[in-house]
Amino acid sequence: MKILSWCIRIALFLLVLVFSVRNTELVTVNWAPGLATQAPLVLALLGAFLLGAVFAWLMLLPSWWKAKRNATVANKALAKAEKSVSSNPSQTPVQAGAPDENLLALPIGPTHGV
Repeated sequence: MKILSWCIRIALFLLVLVFSVRNTELVTVNWAPGLATQAPLVLALLGAFLLGAVFAWLMLLPSWWKAKRNATVANKALAKAEKSVSSNPSQTPVQAGAPDENLLALPIGPTHGV
């Protein structure tokens, strides 16, 4: 499996290398009216790709923070529930197959943020 992985990596590297060598001509990048720069095509494409990746990462940050916050709240609630159960051993054990209303679950669904 490692050999296949390395073969794919080498093939992708060679593909990107050939692409960059074949696309070295200068292109004009127009930023705004009256503001333009010239750069090799491969650098312009790489810059656009990196800018898109950074923008996508920034757009995902709020949902990642929300998921982390929800997980922290759920873990604290679970720890509190476990502590209350361990401090009160007179509670009857939960029977197998019977649903328990006191069980805590992580919020999973379309709004879980991952």
